[in-house]
Amino acid sequence: MDDLRRQLQIALAAFLIIIPLGTLGFTVIEKWSVLDSLYVTVITLSTIGYGDITPESAESKIFAIILAISGLGAFAFAGQAIVQFVTSPLLRTARQKRQTQRTIDKLNHHYIICGMGEMVDKTIEYLLQGANARRNATRARRYEPIDNFLDRIFGDDEHGHNLWLRRPLQRIIFFIIDRFSTQSTILDVVVVITQDKAYAERLRNDDLLVLEGNPTDDTLLVSAGIARAQALMVLLENDTETLLAVLTAHNLAPTLQISAAVLDDDLSTKMTRVGANIIVTPYDTAGQFLNNATLRPAVADFFNGLLFEYGIDYRLTQLDLLDDSPWIGQTIGALQLREQYNTGVIGIRYEDAHFGYAPSAQHVLQEDEILIVVAPSHQVEGIKRKCRGKKVKSHIALWQALPKQNDPIRSENTYSLIESEQAIEGMSKHFIICGSDRVARSAISRLNPERPFVILSHDNTLTSELLKRGFRVVHGSPSSEETLIKAGVHRAQAIMVALEKKADSILTILSSRALNKHILITATANTDDMIDKLERAGADRVVSPFHVAARFILLTTTRPELADFVNYVLFNYHTGLETTEIYMEDSSDWIGKSISDLKLGKRFDAGVIGVRTSDRQTFMYAPPSTHVIEAHEVLIIVTPMKNSDALANDAHGGAVHAPSTLRNRVLQSTRWTPDQVQELLKQARDQRS
Repeated sequence: MDDLRRQLQIALAAFLIIIPLGTLGFTVIEKWSVLDSLYVTVITLSTIGYGDITPESAESKIFAIILAISGLGAFAFAGQAIVQFVTSPLLRTARQKRQTQRTIDKLNHHYIICGMGEMVDKTIEYLLQGANARRNATRARRYEPIDNFLDRIFGDDEHGHNLWLRRPLQRIIFFIIDRFSTQSTILDVVVVITQDKAYAERLRNDDLLVLEGNPTDDTLLVSAGIARAQALMVLLENDTETLLAVLTAHNLAPTLQISAAVLDDDLSTKMTRVGANIIVTPYDTAGQFLNNATLRPAVADFFNGLLFEYGIDYRLTQLDLLDDSPWIGQTIGALQLREQYNTGVIGIRYEDAHFGYAPSAQHVLQEDEILIVVAPSHQVEGIKRKCRGKKVKSHIALWQALPKQNDPIRSENTYSLIESEQAIEGMSKHFIICGSDRVARSAISRLNPERPFVILSHDNTLTSELLKRGFRVVHGSPSSEETLIKAGVHRAQAIMVALEKKADSILTILSSRALNKHILITATANTDDMIDKLERAGADRVVSPFHVAARFILLTTTRPELADFVNYVLFNYHTGLETTEIYMEDSSDWIGKSISDLKLGKRFDAGVIGVRTSDRQTFMYAPPSTHVIEAHEVLIIVTPMKNSDALANDAHGGAVHAPSTLRNRVLQSTRWTPDQVQELLKQARDQRS
């Protein structure tokens, strides 16, 4: 910009010199008046040439030629600077900023995201994925009647003789539909505040609304429309800055819902005190996610698909019953949601803000209740219109975050290291957790040591703490085959790998897969490049702490009631509930019975919210009570923790039973021959050394 300004100044100076010289020259040579000389100079420089006054002498004509050439050069020099200035990125950015501010000034009930870095990047990435998925689904629904119409005219033969006419006509019609159809997405109501100029420019290229500056600046937050916003997400890389941003936002908008990501767990309470409604700690969240993926893989797939995956045709959504809803006073069964919309109810939030799961069809709906339903994606908006009256829900969420988890569970039985290894020798179908990083510690803090867990630790302090809690522990490096064999990896159902060193993670996964091809392996990756490497080494699922945290903070901010319901039923010591998975092996007494025949609600206070079919991939959401259970299905059941073991025993006739493997695709996931595994092991050992 400085170079352009200098170029314009030089061009202006040239004109200030050329015009007086031209005027003086014509005055001296042609003896014209100053006004006539100035007039001829200007029309010569501008190449207008009216012809009413023209040079007569040879000297005057030569002077005019020199003047015209000089003027054209100055004009070209100035014109280049002006064009560059008008088309410069800085000017374009300035125009974008003005347009952005005008758009933001029109927003209401929007979302503000503050920060930069990996978590913001992933949050925006998931927003873009969701927007693109919904845009493509809507476009496909718009195209379908056109395709059907063209099929009737030209036939549906893909190799027909009329394709030369049909395809251009189809493209023209689709172009017109896309050109004149507008579809709003959540991206239209998201404002990003970041201090990173390059990142801001990249987001603008994705058509996002971006403001540059410090999110702790009152003026900038006001410009972002904080007084009219629905929620604020603070995703900064420094906890002190996060604390200040939350405090500033809360002072400006005391009723605003504020979500914050905190790296230091000890700061969570302080964040709440200064105004944050939702606190997400990436490593703690990743630990919860990893526990679910390892211990309850079918349950994890059930909820992850509904909440985070855009490839499936079903969505978990909420239906709010405001005081003018036509559904108030009707029973859930009378709504015929399954018959009319292929929709099932898996939960309900009562008017006192408590949740229920798998509610009865006879429940009479009341004002301010919320139904948690699973519906086909294309039916969601239609069901919401049927549910609500004319009122629009307030943007202030009427919900409360669940209390913090209690202290870690301790067992009355404790082990020495020798006793621990002896106890492990008699275990099978158990779960192995190896690692001492923040994710692993968070995951272990939620485990009950009386359940079949084996912990691998090479940290003396952690080993001592775990033995005191009553865990069975093997002390040693998890990447060592000897340590894995002591942990009974060849008899285990699953292993969780959460190690800080990349080489150790790869070596542990390779060794575990070589020793047991049926074992379910989950792992953490602290960098994106590790995800593919760990999967290629043999991991079934890889968790990135910041990826998971981005998804959960987005969920808790945009759909807090759904997030609260999942936290309520998934695995929560405070509520005493867990969502368990019961595998229907050939020996189960439940096979051939309907869900209603089992009377799970009366006997165990349990409710079936899903079924994974025998193909190991497809889910049936909120199955009807008439569903007949088949072999190799997996029932997703919400039950009180105290009834979980009794429920599993009832399913298998009192026998301790578990599936042969928790993996979905054993054969497809086995990518390496024994020789290849040994070569990879050698490479990992060399890298480690």
